[in-house]
Amino acid sequence: MGRAIMIIGAGALAVGVVIYALIECAQSEKYSVRSIPKGAWLLVIVLLPVIGALLWLFFGRPVKDDAARAPERGRGPDDDPQFLRNLEERRRQQERERRLQEWENELKRTGRAPGERPGSTDPLDPSDPRNEDPGTGDPRPGEPGPGEPGSRSPGQ
Repeated sequence: MGRAIMIIGAGALAVGVVIYALIECAQSEKYSVRSIPKGAWLLVIVLLPVIGALLWLFFGRPVKDDAARAPERGRGPDDDPQFLRNLEERRRQQERERRLQEWENELKRTGRAPGERPGSTDPLDPSDPRNEDPGTGDPRPGEPGPGEPGSRSPGQ
């Protein structure tokens, strides 16, 4: 019984090798086949099934280039130096735009550039409730009231 299984297995392997050799020979390019012409290889494989298939595998198969054996791995965007430079430049540009927008908002809100301290001659925002005396609602002592010399109107 064990011997029959080995014979069947060997026969299946031989049929598989012959079929593989026939298909590979048929799909190979006409002028890249080695030793003898492609049609002759097909005849050798069919007429001498196992021996012809082995001869094809060792002596007839086209030689593949090194580039064909190990295809170049596709480069992802994170492997491309130009993509990384563009990404970094885009990030810097967005950061500049964000800072400029913050400065514009600060300038609109306070009338001063960011980081600029109010000078001693620059009055604080008159509409700010912190500038009024908590008890009377009048401007704090030492600060000019509305309409007095030295005071600024909100539009100035």
